[in-house]
Amino acid sequence: MRAVRRLGPILALLCALASASAAAGATNAARATTPHLCTAFGKTWMSKYNAEGGPVKIVSVCCGLRSVRTHNSACKVMVTVRKGPGEGTFGCSVATVAANGNILANRPQACARSAGIASLPA
Repeated sequence: MRAVRRLGPILALLCALASASAAAGATNAARATTPHLCTAFGKTWMSKYNAEGGPVKIVSVCCGLRSVRTHNSACKVMVTVRKGPGEGTFGCSVATVAANGNILANRPQACARSAGIASLPA
């Protein structure tokens, strides 16, 4: 009888953990499949940045909505070196960009490359 009394709470705990794991997995799956919103600011900023003629060229960019508080935007950026040492190499980062186009912070990220095409990770 004691074994049955102990088994009940253990089974209830296991069921609760299993349902919590399933719910967390469903939430993560839904989050992973939602599309990222890219604003027009990114394309405008990329054009201005590339027009300056520096050694680094932005290949692709996806900037999210601006922060209401700071007016900065987080941008996923893929760049390539167009002049000098390392010419043709790719790099990716998440940059914090001010409304005037200044890069305030930059965190390097891994680039996904398949079939000779580099792309930003999701």
